[in-house]
Amino acid sequence: MQSLASFLLFGLALGSLLMVLAGVRLLNADNRLRARIDGASGAATGMTGKLPFPLPRMFTVRGRDRSEIEQKLRKAGYFEANALETFAWLRLSAAGGVALASMATCFVINGNPLRPLFPTLALAGLTYIGAKYVLQMRAATRERILTAEFPFLLDLMLMMLESGVSLDQCFRGIAREERVAVPNHARLVAMLVEDLDRGQDYQLAFDRWASRVAVNGARELATVFRQSLFHGMELVPSLREFIREFSQRRVARAREAIGSITVRMVILMLVFFMPALFIVLAGPPVAAILDTLGGASS
Repeated sequence: MQSLASFLLFGLALGSLLMVLAGVRLLNADNRLRARIDGASGAATGMTGKLPFPLPRMFTVRGRDRSEIEQKLRKAGYFEANALETFAWLRLSAAGGVALASMATCFVINGNPLRPLFPTLALAGLTYIGAKYVLQMRAATRERILTAEFPFLLDLMLMMLESGVSLDQCFRGIAREERVAVPNHARLVAMLVEDLDRGQDYQLAFDRWASRVAVNGARELATVFRQSLFHGMELVPSLREFIREFSQRRVARAREAIGSITVRMVILMLVFFMPALFIVLAGPPVAAILDTLGGASS
């Protein structure tokens, strides 16, 4: 009887969660439709923290955590207006899914989905917290990829500028024809070209490009572009300096990676090779000593 009641409780909890997720999806679609009808779908230019369905206060993203998550979302390459809401719902859904999986495991093992309760709460909490670290890892990976591509991007720009192409035409050429050489930067340059085609000011467009790239040196490079357009500053020497700087960063990252690989190899040798080596070297003397002690005792 108790097992049947626990199974019904688990089924009701699972059904309630599925209904909530379906309702949230319908409400989100309704909000998008209303925004499209009102002409407000294109008004959002940045991230907003308004959720499509009100979360409990303990789960809402606010304060310092909110600004940190927004910054990491930009560094990870998520520029959509609803990126913050999507991340909040995905994090909460992942925590709920892990909790349900833990309850199902407890039900299979003990016949009661709520016994023991601590692993379910602990796993759900770790999943909720770990989502932020997963986003941080995604942002670090994207930053490393963009930093590695920057010398190739600047080399392309340098060749185009030295051949007599203007800076605006240089951006358009990279966005159209260089998606194979610099795929990640070509996407960002294409977004810059779209901003310019919509009539956005060059200064604001360069600022938006730098915030999308979100790599050290991008804002300085955007400042150089602005000074070249509005003050007639020669761009080629500055690009050469930036190429040298980003190339040095690549070399430094490669040396850092080599150093970390060396440390890992030392740890692997200590863990796997040293015990076997000790057994081979110390095994025969220890066996001989044991045989001697056994013969003396007999």
